[in-house]
Amino acid sequence: MKLFTLAEEKKRIDNVTYVNEHVKKCAKRVRIRDYLPGQVTYNLGPYPAKFSIEPTEYDYNLIKSFAEKGVGLIQVHEEWNDHIRLYGADKYSSHDREGMKNFIKLCHSFGIKVLPYLSSFYFDRRDPDFRRDFMRYESYLISVHFEYANCSAQSETWATYFFDKMKRVFDEYEFDGIYNDTGCEEFAKRHAEVRAQGRKTCVQSDIHYDPYEEDFYARMYSFVKESNGIMKMHYSNVCRPASDEKLYDYLWVGEGVSDLDSLLGTVEFDPYLIPCPDLRWTSEEAVKRMFAQTIPFLQFPLRPDGRPYQAEKIISVPGVKYLKSGMYDTYLEMAEYDRQHPNGPYSYSDWSGIPDNEEYRAKWFNYLALYKPMVEENSVCFMNVTESTLTRGALPEKVYMSVFMGNEVYLCLSNLSDAVQTVELQEAWVNRETNARQSRFEIPAGGLVFLIKP
Repeated sequence: MKLFTLAEEKKRIDNVTYVNEHVKKCAKRVRIRDYLPGQVTYNLGPYPAKFSIEPTEYDYNLIKSFAEKGVGLIQVHEEWNDHIRLYGADKYSSHDREGMKNFIKLCHSFGIKVLPYLSSFYFDRRDPDFRRDFMRYESYLISVHFEYANCSAQSETWATYFFDKMKRVFDEYEFDGIYNDTGCEEFAKRHAEVRAQGRKTCVQSDIHYDPYEEDFYARMYSFVKESNGIMKMHYSNVCRPASDEKLYDYLWVGEGVSDLDSLLGTVEFDPYLIPCPDLRWTSEEAVKRMFAQTIPFLQFPLRPDGRPYQAEKIISVPGVKYLKSGMYDTYLEMAEYDRQHPNGPYSYSDWSGIPDNEEYRAKWFNYLALYKPMVEENSVCFMNVTESTLTRGALPEKVYMSVFMGNEVYLCLSNLSDAVQTVELQEAWVNRETNARQSRFEIPAGGLVFLIKP
């Protein structure tokens, strides 16, 4: 705990007074606690091809730069393990144990936490440990090189198997929690129906309350917390668990989403949200607006990064059975791009553009530097202020304003309209990007303005 001087205590009290006098109505008021906004997916290599996880000079320099620029958490996906059992390990152990352990140590040396991919739902039906009674009904996710059964929270054999494996992961590796890639039985059942109706994204009404899944996730969350770890959960699209219980610390949304307007519906979700839309399907214009659609709502996008993806190696392993459609076609496109651009820019994930947008990636670090002071521990976010005495008149349509109050008072203005909009404030504020002190601000379409109270 940081102790304040008398002057600092007075300023803090003045800030509390100021914001609570001026903000009359907002969508949500959130006290910031234990929040790591700078989160990265780190590609380790082209599984199912054989590769080494042992950190290289490239990894050292990249992770060092992450730490210097404010990244607090890295998640590694299934390439950390051996989920189709090619190299003597399995879904819950690394095909390069020592390399994985040394990668974790490298991240920890820079103060960055590491979460591994696990799944409470998906398990390959060809695995020698698989049992039919892990499932309650026939439902599979088959893509590229894996054939995942949708396992059931109502299966005692699956629960016994999974929790034993989860404990072993924590016992063997110094991970800082879990990234749980999950689904739900209700969604799996209704997926075909949703697609038949022409909807590309699942909506909250598609996820029904399931007391068995709630209990399963709650037990996972408690287990992680016993180790002072972090639980990150992922549903596809813009979905969340149908539960009022605390089941996660972070929820990743956006897989399969190309229409970023759907992200606005996540404002009502419990914090903290980590959006990551499918950048391969998202228009350049939408990518430019992504920060304007997330930052005022206490969200900061997930960054795909790490080692370049090497799609050609992923789809050319001798003896591996491939489903040559869907994501496989994306890998073919990535591989062709790589052949034509051997020196980059590169793609870094299944959700990357081909290639990743380097302008967006640079902006990610710039905006993270602006965002982190706004969400320091014990700050308060007054999200989407709709009534206040801060502005002269009402905000223009599709212009959003959030106030972040802590040791300083910050204002974030976001313009999601298709034209430049002007906002006039009652007092002069300082533009944090230009240092100009003014009360009238023009916000470009899809743009943001970051202000601090002088």
